[in-house]
Amino acid sequence: MKITCQKTDLTEVLPNVAKAASAKTPMEALAAIHLCAEGQELILTGYDLELGIRTQIPAAVEEGGTLLTDSRLFSELVRRMPDGVLTIETDDHLKITITGSGTSCQLPGMRADEYPDLPDIEQGKGAVIPQSLFKNMIDQTIYAVSLDETKPIFTGELIEMTDDVLNIVALDNYRMAIRTEPLPGQEPMKFVVPAKALREIEHLLGDDEKNEAPCRIRLDQSHAMFEINHYVVYTRLLAGEFINYRRSIPENVKTELTLNRRELMDSLERCALLISEKNKTAVRFQLEDDRLLINCQNVVGSVDDVLSCEMTGEKMVIGFNNRYLLDAVRVVQSDKVRLMLTAADRAVKIMEADGDGSIAIIMPVQVRR
Repeated sequence: MKITCQKTDLTEVLPNVAKAASAKTPMEALAAIHLCAEGQELILTGYDLELGIRTQIPAAVEEGGTLLTDSRLFSELVRRMPDGVLTIETDDHLKITITGSGTSCQLPGMRADEYPDLPDIEQGKGAVIPQSLFKNMIDQTIYAVSLDETKPIFTGELIEMTDDVLNIVALDNYRMAIRTEPLPGQEPMKFVVPAKALREIEHLLGDDEKNEAPCRIRLDQSHAMFEINHYVVYTRLLAGEFINYRRSIPENVKTELTLNRRELMDSLERCALLISEKNKTAVRFQLEDDRLLINCQNVVGSVDDVLSCEMTGEKMVIGFNNRYLLDAVRVVQSDKVRLMLTAADRAVKIMEADGDGSIAIIMPVQVRR
């Protein structure tokens, strides 16, 4: 193989592709990046059997071929090469030489015979989602994904298309995040994507929909493929039955309060300074007619805040896990946030003040009355 390409093109894609190469594996091939030179492109692939990322850059291909190279070493050497045009070539022993602007580096390559094939899901259900919308929906929900590996289905997010509505849901034992958006003209589908894959997909998605092609999704029974600009991301789907999350949405609201989001975040961030793994402390909310009294106290110190609010319904004292509440409030995209409560020991619904497309649900914790 012998090619020339721009260093900037290569350094732009290598970190993304390398994220799909396995960092801990006894199989050398899975820790490598797969390089394929053909036509006028260099195709780069990382794949650890769970997550795969493939892309391509323009290249002048003098001699085509395929090989594997250590993802970390190759990425770091390319990053530290001088700017400009790079030449990458291999000899009969698969030694890779990278040259450019008077600098030359060498590293070993490997045969690509044992590299696994990416999933073939050309035939299957599909969907088309605007990139900025998809990115926003992931960002507003992924914080609630479970870390409990004994329940693998909840270590990912449910992506559900039904009745021209796209729903994305994440949950663990103590909280849930739901994002809903109308999206007509799509096929009905329901699948669960691992959080690791979604974080990489979110990173690749664009913010400005005016300048971005939509994200295209195709899936079969065990894999999904996401086409994002010049990247294709493959992921194994999580098997199992996701719970009926709609049943967990609180009803019969008895108290509702609307707060300034920034003021509430500032108070919760002050409380966070006192809380640690050693000093786990709940945050106490006392709801009055037009104000919210927030208290957090332990051996480290105390925080007392009084926030103005708009409240309807019954007065109440309720406690929260500070981090869970702060995570939910952070992703609210309006200036004000609504808290909807049914009882001091029942789940609380958190929403934007002027919409219902984003819902967070968290369980309260016991505090003194």
